[in-house]
Amino acid sequence: MADVRPFRALAPNPQIVGNPAGVICPPYDVISPQMRRDLYRRHPFNLVRIEEGETFPSDGPANNRHTRAAATLRQWTESGALVRDETPAFYLLRHRFPFGGAVKSRLSLIACVRLEEYENRIVLPHEHTQGAAKEDRLALMETTRSNISQIMLLYRDGERKLSGLFDETTAGTPVFDFSDPEGSAFQLWRIADPEKTGHISDVMASKPLYIADGHHRYETALTYRARRGPSSHSQAHDFVMSSLIEMDDPGLLVLPYHRVLGRLDAERTERLDYTIDSLFTREPAAADPETQLDRLLQEIETRGREQSVIGLAQAHRKGAELLTLRPGLRPKEKGPIASFEAWILEEMALKPVLGDSLNSHVTWLHDAAEAVELLRGGSHQAAFLLKALPMDLFETIVSRAERLPRKSTFFHPKLPTGLTINPLYGPL
Repeated sequence: MADVRPFRALAPNPQIVGNPAGVICPPYDVISPQMRRDLYRRHPFNLVRIEEGETFPSDGPANNRHTRAAATLRQWTESGALVRDETPAFYLLRHRFPFGGAVKSRLSLIACVRLEEYENRIVLPHEHTQGAAKEDRLALMETTRSNISQIMLLYRDGERKLSGLFDETTAGTPVFDFSDPEGSAFQLWRIADPEKTGHISDVMASKPLYIADGHHRYETALTYRARRGPSSHSQAHDFVMSSLIEMDDPGLLVLPYHRVLGRLDAERTERLDYTIDSLFTREPAAADPETQLDRLLQEIETRGREQSVIGLAQAHRKGAELLTLRPGLRPKEKGPIASFEAWILEEMALKPVLGDSLNSHVTWLHDAAEAVELLRGGSHQAAFLLKALPMDLFETIVSRAERLPRKSTFFHPKLPTGLTINPLYGPL
């Protein structure tokens, strides 16, 4: 059973920090050096200073970005810039954001979720992780003794057992209501009534939770808990701060990652062409990737509803092509994952050609325009354009305890960091 509970969040105090729009930042893994500099300049209390602070040549074990993050968190708490709630609560966040010429809206429930080993099949992962990122996050967790950013978890509420409560909550006055410079609007409500929080926990108890974003932070939290030994009580370190989003939420956007191949010699380029021809039928795309990229992506999306279709632009070929998997080549024994274009491309085409060197030749990008642009520079030879993974197929594959290929999903937009922090000391 999933154990989803309210908690006492540490949150910005508007009387000191002002508009929370200046305080929030994205999670660490999408913060570029330039974005970090911009966020530092945006506001003296921006959470980037804790989530992904600056490094300096003089950094060492006693003074580094993680120890500075802990000192900053302590200073902001002692000064009252961050204030901890007196009673546990769930936090309901509505995030409105521009996308594709329209405004989308996504609702997430910020809660603490009891940490579960994957084999318990309560919290379900969909990708493998890398050690360096987990070491970095563990260092931050050890120094700050806090969850600074939330992981993103998905759940199903087909019977809509929570929709009435959420509608009632969002009809009230939010704790925070602001817009950021990027055009997003945020509203945060606090749910503290014991009857309501109990209902939410009861509904969530029967549901598997799917990790959408935050595998490294989740596994880091498991390590952090293990270092503190078994606990007979519900200590804060037994849980991880999470944003839970219903899978049918219209604002839950899953974007694809495209694959761009570079640094291929003539022999591998020839082998790649041969492999593509043996697996797929090629046909010219109606849209040109240079001038009609949106139309080309729509063509891939539309055709891909009925069959496995991948877009391909190559430096030595004009225009773009649609690749359709030849009949009878899908390995049925692999199950549902063999219907996923990223798996087909990686397992059936790229690995046979590139082998163990695949990671050194592939660049993963969720921006299709950037993928096509790489072909112009001469260092890259092919861009494979993919459609997004449907959520029903995502759910089916992950429910079978299978992992997707690296960079299979990009959940957009990223969760904001800074509206709630979860201290990891004492009881929850």
